[in-house]
Amino acid sequence: MNSSDDAKTAFAKRLNDALTEKGYPQRGSAQRLKREAGFDISDRAINKWLKAETLPDHHNIELLAKFLGVNFNWLAAGQGEKTFKPSRDDLMQKIRDIENQDKGTDYPTPEGTTAVRMTSQSSMVPILSWVAAGSWSNVEAVTFEDAIGQAPRPANLSKFGFALRVQGQSMLPEFKPSEIIYVEPQTGFLALKDSDLVIVQCNDDKEATFKQLVLGETSDDMYLRPLNPNWPEQRMMPMGECNLVGKVVGKYVEY
Repeated sequence: MNSSDDAKTAFAKRLNDALTEKGYPQRGSAQRLKREAGFDISDRAINKWLKAETLPDHHNIELLAKFLGVNFNWLAAGQGEKTFKPSRDDLMQKIRDIENQDKGTDYPTPEGTTAVRMTSQSSMVPILSWVAAGSWSNVEAVTFEDAIGQAPRPANLSKFGFALRVQGQSMLPEFKPSEIIYVEPQTGFLALKDSDLVIVQCNDDKEATFKQLVLGETSDDMYLRPLNPNWPEQRMMPMGECNLVGKVVGKYVEY
């Protein structure tokens, strides 16, 4: 194997690893990349990158790095850190900047978010299954067709919001099983605060999960915990291994 083949193989491994972390399956990645990252080339050309047959040009590597959220130099040549780790001061400043923005009827859309089409004028919100919520975090669109029910729309929920029905007892006593919670997916990671309630999809789990976010001194210290003080596992799943589905902004109780 010559140096050119070595470079193709190493690049393909980095690209496939980054795709796996983003939640892309091994099969069908080329079609999804073309559709979601905006490549103006054929699926066959993208497959050649994934199979170490060719290398993309500088422009396409830039597109890939931006879409996957990795450093250009790491993706192109394996140099430097895979991703930047902002300091706590950087994170707090970005949070303050977001908080100081004018607040409209919709939440700001985080970079890389694919908007889910909902009925913006409806007075009702779709109640999704936990599997459907987990799929949303992998950029699979959910609509009223995926709903298992409907709930009244609260004033503080954007047109892309949805509802979930609480399952299990890990969030007692504040959230009881079968109660309905409202989820705002148009909330980015940097807008989250300590003790926020979040919906996340972690590792290879098909279902999303509902927990409270705990922020430490650095971005590496974040973790999730249940509200139930009697729950056996009080420190759960590092946030770095999870995809943010949305922030819980309220609940609706049926009697």
